[in-house]
Amino acid sequence: MEHLRKVFQVLRENELYIKREKCEFAQLKVHFLGHVISNDEMHMDEAKVRAIQEWEAPIKVTELRSFLGFVNYYSRFISGYSAKAAPLTKLLKKNKPWVWTEHCQRAFEDLKEAVIEEPVMALPNFAKTLEVHTDALDLAIGGVLMQDKHPIAFESRKLNETERRYTVQEKEMTAIVHCLRTWRPYFLWSRFVVKTDNVTTSYFQTQKKLTPK
Repeated sequence: MEHLRKVFQVLRENELYIKREKCEFAQLKVHFLGHVISNDEMHMDEAKVRAIQEWEAPIKVTELRSFLGFVNYYSRFISGYSAKAAPLTKLLKKNKPWVWTEHCQRAFEDLKEAVIEEPVMALPNFAKTLEVHTDALDLAIGGVLMQDKHPIAFESRKLNETERRYTVQEKEMTAIVHCLRTWRPYFLWSRFVVKTDNVTTSYFQTQKKLTPK
């Protein structure tokens, strides 16, 4: 009731209006933009999961692009999404001949499986410390935002040609910077800690000589 009162007060002060028939009050969970949100959890809409589960293997670029666009919307639920999708995204390159290999089929099935087994995401408590766990591979970087050992979001992207030539420490730092930029809205309201498995990276603030990069 307190939250509703605050929302209505803001609406009233700004002369904004809502339609009663489009509102739901006192619900234990709500469906919102393909997600199901409860008091402290968020997961994918079961109908969307079922649609991905029943998706047939694409036979042309347009079909593949539709599938990846659909799955990419839920990439925050998939650990290492960019690495898993890499064999498929290669087929989207301009002038790339369409060759659906066993490797592509396996990546397609792995993505569908990852969606079906999607974890339930926790909603952040900004009064508590957030944890940013990052990692870097040869072709991709990624991370997971956590709190009280529960994932809040996953993030990943492929490295470009220049970044693939980075040193291990530079790749690890790229992963950290990318995740901090992506999740910046979370950190404006809460204390956070970055955790990396690359010990050298943790000393960058005390190093006397750093490259411009």
